[in-house]
Parts: sequence; structure tokens; C-alpha cells
Amino acid sequence: MSDCCYLYIDFSVLFIIIISMKKIIYRLIKISALGLAVLATLFLLQRYILCHQDHNRLRLDGFYLEEKDSLDVVFTGASESYSDFSPGLAYEKFGFTSYPYASASVTAGAAVTQIKEILRTQSPQLIVMEINPFLYPDDSNEKNEGSIRNYIDNVPLNQNKIDYIKSLNTENELEYFIPVIKYHDCWTEYPGGIKFLGAQLIQDFRGYTLLKGYKSNTFSCSEEGYLNSRLINDTKEVPLTADSETKLKELLKFLNDNDIKNVLFIRAPHLIRQNDYECFCMANYAGNIIKEYGFDFINFERDEVTMNYPASDYYNIQHLNIYGSEKFTEYFGSILTKQYGVQQTAKTAAQQQQWQKASAYYHAFYLCCKDKMNSGINMEINEDLIGINEIKKYETNG
Repeated sequence: MSDCCYLYIDFSVLFIIIISMKKIIYRLIKISALGLAVLATLFLLQRYILCHQDHNRLRLDGFYLEEKDSLDVVFTGASESYSDFSPGLAYEKFGFTSYPYASASVTAGAAVTQIKEILRTQSPQLIVMEINPFLYPDDSNEKNEGSIRNYIDNVPLNQNKIDYIKSLNTENELEYFIPVIKYHDCWTEYPGGIKFLGAQLIQDFRGYTLLKGYKSNTFSCSEEGYLNSRLINDTKEVPLTADSETKLKELLKFLNDNDIKNVLFIRAPHLIRQNDYECFCMANYAGNIIKEYGFDFINFERDEVTMNYPASDYYNIQHLNIYGSEKFTEYFGSILTKQYGVQQTAKTAAQQQQWQKASAYYHAFYLCCKDKMNSGINMEINEDLIGINEIKKYETNG
């Protein structure tokens, strides 16, 4: 057979191979596109629809929307961190930016992860940790799936999240990595849950949260049955649970081992009844451990100013309302600037404008809360639950 014939055969085979490869590549592109579409759909469903939408999600998402290294102070811990201190008001009064990286009933076991996540995106002058997660009388909160999910479901996937989920030693580990498995049927909450979906979309589109994570309630406690006035010199201690003490010491060791010294521990103001006295004594015990590791601890349950806040400054025994949080923000903000050297840092024009809007919105929020309290309307109130437009009416009229 001639060389020309061989050449003809070789080119024919090559042509067939090329055609086949084009078909394979085309199919791979189609399969890849389909896979990407499925992943994108899964992401959108998991972020906006098939998830547990509440104020914890909005607050934590809001934290991750803050520009890198733009926060001067970050509060962390549980609900006291976002109900007792108003970042918008603090910015107006003192010039520093702040945010509560916190979720309701967060566990003691999440504390190290909270610190890691704060420092992954921010370089604050000070981290303020409220110690309530370590003061439960038993270890039930550490095993409470709701308390765990209030926090970790809303943390972006990264090594810190992976390490925390692995530490849970749960059989349902995959549900923590892919929450849509857990919440696959939560579409049944709609249309009632649409208020949170709308708030999430608006927040993402805006690029920041107007209240900077703050939340309140239009309720005031009655003025009787509390021990606060006699506790300023009460140093009685009650030990933490063994697990809580271990986790507190692990946190403190982690901070020291990693040379993270800019952490201030506090016990937020509370109304203390007789059956809350044991928890008060546990705070004394925890405070001494914290000091032994070289960190400052401020106990506002024994502070001569905050211990005298009237019950009408609280919306329940554990949380200050708008009147109490206004007082506490100004009082604690002064301590942070004068005693701990927190100061205003340079901000871009866009950042300044954002925080000025947050400050103005806080005042509208305050007037809205005040109006509802005067009308005897008791409700949780924040931008997602009551509606931005309703609060903005007070911004215009206030």
C-alpha cells in the first residue's frame, strides 16, 4: 500500500478522533453547566428559602458584610451583647464603630470559634466578651441544637466552622455542613416567614445592617422583688459546672497562647431575684478565673451605677430595653474610651456616611420603640420584624 494511502488513513482516524473529542468536551461542558446550576440553586435556596431565618441570621450576616478591619470594637457572647449596647448611638457619642458578633443562647463551646471568626475579618482595638454562656447551672445548653444552630448555621464555610462542627461529635454532622438538609421542609413557614426573607434580601442589596446588629423589645419590668441594691460588695462564689469551667479555661489559654490580649470580659447588667442569686455568685467565680489568666473583668451586676438601673430599664430580667441600653451605651462607651483607650479611627467617606445613617436610624428606632411602649404594645422590635418603612417614618418626623 502506498504512503499516500497510509496518510489518508491517518488523517481519517485523526478526523474521527477530533469529532469524538468535540462531542465529549461538549457533553462535559453541558454536565458542568448543569452541575453549576444545581449548586447555584442549592446555594440560593439554602441562603434565602430553605434555612432558619431570624434575627440571629440577619445579625451574623450583617457582621460579615462589614468591611474588613473597619470595626473598632466587637462584642461577643450571647443576647446581652446585642440588646444592651447600641453601635449607632456609640458612634454618635464616641466616634468608634462596633458590632455585636453574637447569637441567642450561644454555647460556651462556641467561644473560641467566635474569637477566631472575629479576627478572621476584623482587627478591633478591643473584643468585649459577655460571660453568660459559661454561667448555666447545668450543661443542657451545650447540647441544645437550637443554641448551637443559632450561631454555627450562620457562619460561612471555612476551617473555623469545620473545626467547630467536628468538635460537636454529632451523628448529624452533614446537616451542619449542608443546613438545607435540616431545613428542607421549612418552606411551609411561608408566607409568614417572608418578613425575614425580605429583610435578608434588602440587607444584602444595601450591603450593611442599619441597626448594626442591635435588637430590643417594647416592654418594661415591674419594680419589685430584686436584690440588686444589696449586691455591690457581695463576693460570694459558686463554682461553674465542670464543663463550663473547662471551656472557660480553654478559651483563656487559647487567648494567651495566641497572644490575643485585647479582650475584655464583662458581666452585663441583670435584674437579680432570689432564684437568680446562684448565677450571680457563679459570675463572681468566673471573674476570678478570668483575672487569674491576666484579663480584665467588669461585673456590671456589682457596679455602683448599673446596679441602680430601675426595673423599668429592662424588658426582662436579663436584657435592657431602649431606655436602659441608651444609659448603658453611654456609660460603658465612656469606660471603653477613657479606661481602655478605644478611639475613633480613620474611615472612608463611604464608611462615615454608612455609620451616620446607622446613627440616624437608631434615633428613629428609639422613637418607634418609645411610641409603642407608651401605647402598651409589647413586641420584639428590630428592622426585620417591624419593617424598615415604619421606623423610617419616625426618622422623618423625629
